[in-house]
Amino acid sequence: MTNFDEANQVVHPVETQWHYDTMINAGFRAVDREGVGFVRSYRYTKGNHCITVSTGFSSDHWYDDTTGARGYWGSLATHLLGIE
Repeated sequence: MTNFDEANQVVHPVETQWHYDTMINAGFRAVDREGVGFVRSYRYTKGNHCITVSTGFSSDHWYDDTTGARGYWGSLATHLLGIE
């Protein structure tokens, strides 16, 4: 296995990710407790609402599975304000 392959197998707990505090403070709970590799996604729920946050890309982004809204990391906190 190459160094690249080994690095791409690193486990990243959700609590260590940039989006964790933002989502928890907005009342969401993490469904996915960890991600593996350079590019990974984490799902969060709040009631029937589900948001997927992806990280490891050149620009981290989020997708609101419930409404279809999407954006980059900088717009996540603002989007969460409108979710009951």
